[in-house]
Amino acid sequence: MGEARAILGWISPDGTFTPYEWGEHTEGAVEIINKNGWYHEFCERYCANERDFLCDKGYCLLHNPGRNNISATHIRPLTSRQRDFLYGYFIDLGDHKKANQMLLNEF
Repeated sequence: MGEARAILGWISPDGTFTPYEWGEHTEGAVEIINKNGWYHEFCERYCANERDFLCDKGYCLLHNPGRNNISATHIRPLTSRQRDFLYGYFIDLGDHKKANQMLLNEF
């Protein structure tokens, strides 16, 4: 990986990136859930698993669980806008292998 500092967070299906610091993705998920008016739906379906709820809504989580390997976690297939964002994101970090994976439909 390059020397660029990784910024982690959530990518919406329309490609909008909402950054959060390492370890704050759960709080970020709650903010996104509340902002979109999904709180009641979340409580009925997923209560206490914000990450799965947002991923089921089509969001992709950029996280670094081991602090040494950035992952793009998603349940639904990535949209073209998410792929475009992730391609540029990984190029900026100098990770051309992951960037090129964004061009493949299998990712």
